[in-house]
Amino acid sequence: MTPRLALIALMTLPLAACEGVTLPGLPTAAAPQVEGHKGPPGVSPLEQPIETGAEARPVSTAEAATYNTAAFSARGNEPFWAVDVAGSTAIYKTPGNQKGRAIRVNRLNFAQGVEYVGVHAGRPFVLNIRASECQDSMSGQDFPFTARLTVSGKTNAGCAGPAAPEVATAVAAIKAPAPAAPRSLRSSCPI
Repeated sequence: MTPRLALIALMTLPLAACEGVTLPGLPTAAAPQVEGHKGPPGVSPLEQPIETGAEARPVSTAEAATYNTAAFSARGNEPFWAVDVAGSTAIYKTPGNQKGRAIRVNRLNFAQGVEYVGVHAGRPFVLNIRASECQDSMSGQDFPFTARLTVSGKTNAGCAGPAAPEVATAVAAIKAPAPAAPRSLRSSCPI
């Protein structure tokens, strides 16, 4: 086989793999239609719940009690901690810092509750609140929500409830500073 024939043979192999692809100048066959598929939804599921089932009822994926609560007060024991959160600010209190520290957070809604995520001392700060009844381990007080706080790499359990209106207003009025930008890493390789 001559090199020219070998080249032509190699060029036809990729074309053989393109079955169903139309090439300019060649007759085309009608594209098969897929039944039942109408394409992507016309609106984002974040703006409008996706409709499912024969009745076309909107189905929300967020848990209603936590989704509809705008501000929370959470606390835990051993170690003691408290967090008041409203808007994009969380006030994190410990026995060593009774006034608290303002932390900028983002609220995320999920199927079982809400989560507030921020940065404290360069590490993740996460307050997770779920719609599950909780009883304070020391006082015996009942709360409508359970809370889990992760700060400085440690996770602590606690309870939460809707924040009092005056607490929610005070916390929402505080504008927490943005987290510090990470220090740039110095390269050990000379350029």
